[in-house]
Amino acid sequence: MKMIMIVCPEDRGEEIRSQISAHEVHAYTELKNVTGEGATGKKLGNSLWPEKSIIVFTVVSDDRKDGLLKDLRACSESLYPGEGMRIFVLPVDEAF
Repeated sequence: MKMIMIVCPEDRGEEIRSQISAHEVHAYTELKNVTGEGATGKKLGNSLWPEKSIIVFTVVSDDRKDGLLKDLRACSESLYPGEGMRIFVLPVDEAF
């Protein structure tokens, strides 16, 4: 199993949830109002840097991972300049 963690603009949340669902993965956790700074700049949710991000976590079986990652990569590549998305894949040894 793998945990896929997606950090993306708030406005892309529905698109990410749709991608996860399209791969018959029906469990995820979403953290809203995420702030930070990265390669595409600051997302601090204030008047100077008003944007915020979300983080979506899902755990998938190894046989679903590659297809989902392919579609998430395509989503990431379709972002507008200045938008940013990071996708992390982490091993899951146990889940209960």
